[in-house]
Order: sequence, then structure tokens, then C-alpha cells
Amino acid sequence: MAYCKKCGAYIPDGLTACLACGFDENLTEKENTAAKTESANDVIRERLEQQRRARQEENRRWAEQEQQRREQQEQSRQWAEQERERRERQEQSRQWAEEEYARRQAERERAARNYTYRSTMSRAPARSGEGNKLFAALSYLSFLFILPYIVTPDDEFAKFHAKQGLKLFVFNLVADVIGALTGVGWVLTLLRFYFIYKGMSSAFQGTKEPLPWIGNIGN
Repeated sequence: MAYCKKCGAYIPDGLTACLACGFDENLTEKENTAAKTESANDVIRERLEQQRRARQEENRRWAEQEQQRREQQEQSRQWAEQERERRERQEQSRQWAEEEYARRQAERERAARNYTYRSTMSRAPARSGEGNKLFAALSYLSFLFILPYIVTPDDEFAKFHAKQGLKLFVFNLVADVIGALTGVGWVLTLLRFYFIYKGMSSAFQGTKEPLPWIGNIGN
């Protein structure tokens, strides 16, 4: 059993150097000094390595936290974009709904005005006792004799002049054929204007006067 002469630590059998301070009595003082220096350098290197590893671990953790922070920022940015797009779609839907409501409201108002106008036109003969003079007068212009049957089917006054307009329309067709075959086309043209004048005058005056010569045909 041996003990170190320098520090007094126990030296196991078979060893000559102290495990505590590194002193070896079998070595020269210079060699002992070198051994202690080497031992101290090992300790310093070990500490430096530990510090390096600690910094590496700290840097790794920081990098992981930074990565997580950036991922959270990216997720927040994506969420903000999705929220903005959702709000834009909501705003577009709201604007479309307002425009659609305004369009349907305008259609309802227009339909109501048309209904009111038609109702007024259809009830006008009953109130005035003379019927619709405008449509009655238009019946003498070409094929417009069909208007009273479409617009004011319950107006007997307008329908009377519509029938007169139909007779004038047939007369015009016959006059065109006769005028093309003979030389009296100008006479028939004057007669047409005369019939138109008589029919429209009767309509605006509110009377049911048949056209001369052709007004009573087919009655």
C-alpha cells in the first residue's frame, strides 16, 4: 500500500503515479510538471468541449424555436389571407344580394305599373262611355287594327273601329291588286286616305260611324 508523497492520496498497487495530482515519484520533476500540465490541459479541453456542446445545444434549440416562430407567422399570414378572402366573398355576396333585391323590386314596380296601366285602359271605356279613342283611331292604320283585340279586348268601342279597320285593310289589299291591273290606282289611293280620315275622325269624336260604302259590308 502506497501513498502519494505530494498530496497524500492513495495509490493503488501496480501504479506509480498519483491519480489525484498526477505525481509520479519514479519520474523526474520536469516530467511530473509536464504530466500535471497535460492533465490540466485535458481538463480545460474537456470544459471547452462541454461549453461548445452546450452552445451547440443552445443554438439548436434557438433554431427550432425560430423555425416554430416562423411557421406560426406563416400560418397566421395564411389565416389572415383566408379571412380577407372570406370577407371579400361575403362583401361580394352582400352586394349581389342588394343588386338582386333592387332588380327584383324594380321588376315588381314595373309589373305593378303595367298592371295598373292595363287595368286603367281596360276600365276606361266603362268610365267615359266612349271607349279608348287612341286604339280605336290606330285601327285604321294598316294592320294596327289588331291592337284593340290585344290591349283592350273588353272595349266594345275600340273593337267596333277595329272591325272597320279590318275592312279597310282588306279594301287596301283589293285596291292594290286592282291598281296594278288597271290605271285607276291613284283614285283608289285617294279613296284610302278618305276612309282613313273618316274612320279616325269618328274614333276621336267618340262615335261609332261606319266607313262609307264598305263599313256595313259583312254586318
